[in-house]
Amino acid sequence: MLFFLVGRTVFLLSHTALLHGISFGEVLKVYFYALKLDTSAVCYLMTPVFLLMCLQLVAKWKWIDTTKKVLVAVFLTVTSLVIFGEIGMYDEWQVKINIKALMYLRRPKEIFDSISTGFFLLLLFGALLYIGLFVFLYIKVVAKPRIEPVTKGLVKAPATFVVGAALLFVGMRGGFGDIPIHQSQSYFSHHGILNDAAVNTPWNLLHNYLHFKSIKDKNPFVYYDNETADEIIAEIHTLQSDSTLQVLNTKRPNILILLLESWSADVVASLDTANREGITPYFAKLEEDGLLFTRFYSNGHRSQQAISGILSDFPPLQGNDITDNFPLYKYLPSMPKYLMDNGYATAFYFGGDLNYGNIRAFVLWHNFQKIFEGRDFPSGTPKGKLSVPDQYLFAEVLEQQKSVQEPFFHMIFTGSSHSPYDEPKVVRQLTWNVEHLPYLNSVKYSDSCIYDYINKVRDLSWFKNTLIILVGDHSHATYRGHYINSPEYMHVPMLWLGGALKDEYRGKTFQTVGSHVDLFRTLLCQMGDTTTATYRGLDLFNISNKGFAYYETNMGMGWITPSGTFVYDAETATVTANTFADSVSMQSELRRSKAYLQTLYDFYLHD
Repeated sequence: MLFFLVGRTVFLLSHTALLHGISFGEVLKVYFYALKLDTSAVCYLMTPVFLLMCLQLVAKWKWIDTTKKVLVAVFLTVTSLVIFGEIGMYDEWQVKINIKALMYLRRPKEIFDSISTGFFLLLLFGALLYIGLFVFLYIKVVAKPRIEPVTKGLVKAPATFVVGAALLFVGMRGGFGDIPIHQSQSYFSHHGILNDAAVNTPWNLLHNYLHFKSIKDKNPFVYYDNETADEIIAEIHTLQSDSTLQVLNTKRPNILILLLESWSADVVASLDTANREGITPYFAKLEEDGLLFTRFYSNGHRSQQAISGILSDFPPLQGNDITDNFPLYKYLPSMPKYLMDNGYATAFYFGGDLNYGNIRAFVLWHNFQKIFEGRDFPSGTPKGKLSVPDQYLFAEVLEQQKSVQEPFFHMIFTGSSHSPYDEPKVVRQLTWNVEHLPYLNSVKYSDSCIYDYINKVRDLSWFKNTLIILVGDHSHATYRGHYINSPEYMHVPMLWLGGALKDEYRGKTFQTVGSHVDLFRTLLCQMGDTTTATYRGLDLFNISNKGFAYYETNMGMGWITPSGTFVYDAETATVTANTFADSVSMQSELRRSKAYLQTLYDFYLHD
């Protein structure tokens, strides 16, 4: 119990910036609401040690003491690494460590490249100190005195076992109530960090693992019979009109997508309600010549989810990424393949390692004619820990684009605004007293690189026939402090500009709700193709499209419409963050969202 109490305190002290505005009294409540789950976790961990203790009452085997010490040392080591792993990732992800996070352990280099070496060493030192302290306390204090066989041990050992096992079982399930203990029993606050601190980390991780293991081959989101669910989806994706607002001056534009790493809408002054200028001043200049989408959202929290959403209009799943499921690729639509079939040259550019999130496998399946990543840059190109800085990425792309076959589809994925934020400090640094300042400065750097690149391609012959799309891949925590599963957090910028954009849409805004999965369908309709099948996208410019956006949460989803939003937790079947004015509208949209989630997971399991 002391072990968990100290770990929780270290977690809170490590994220004091996220506690801003929360009273000390409310923070203290964390320790009270943590007691039940901590007790349950202790009972689970104590069980094998307790069995050995019962055995010691009848047998004088020296190996038992050694085995107990080794077991406890292993438990302390593993749980310490989990606790400190969560401390390390929480600032970036703001969720408790879960199976999705552990999947990244299959590629530890990605994790190491995403954090600064100094921070990694600090976490490692902290974990080792934590392990050493509690292993020492156990061996020198708790494990003494040594348990010896007792008189009538053959009677007392079974009695001890029965009583002790009963107590452990009651502790594991959280008492005598009808319903076993659950993470929600540690939830007490409107501040996410306090709830996350109160939930026991190893208990939560084990529960998460067992849950996702149980749903590996079974859809956990079944709400309707298949026919009803399909009818609802057909209703969602059937628009009453074929009339589309044509914003391009050509049916065959060059398409250039700049996928902006971790760009939150908060960094764009015109999209942030705080209207804090200075982070992306050059993006603001580009807005004057482009069409800004004011209600565009990411479907997920990771780059590979954005790439699958944009290229195949496949939304992210709970606990799974389509990029990791190679057999399913063949069932997906493909923007690059479609464009190549229509005479387009294709290329994908990135300054880092595309193994991250299995992006390379996914991009290769799309048959991009050219894939250019970090290892392909000329020797001597400056490199950050995770990727080539954006200024050198754009310089290389520009050199290759001076002679390019038209029409073309190119996708450029930036990297400098991803941790560990080791971009060159060539722009004036922000010195604000706000959270996540290194992230904000990295976006400020990328902003300048993007503007410089676009100004240079304006002079190339192909620019006049080109649509350039700047779009955030997913959001990031900012000084605004949005909860990671809130609609405000999922808000990302998207800007269309270039010579292919009609003059009457320059400097304008577009308010229809949309997300990454709508991009493929929207482009098809701009190119005059309304018959090619896609999976989940809608034409954003269709005059009858009211617009909506789905996004994944750990075990549920968020749902955004023009009339309201909510977040649905499928484990507890509860709706939170509901902004609908009336319950009838909310229930109608909840019905649609459940069918959306059910059919999405069915596709993942069975197609």
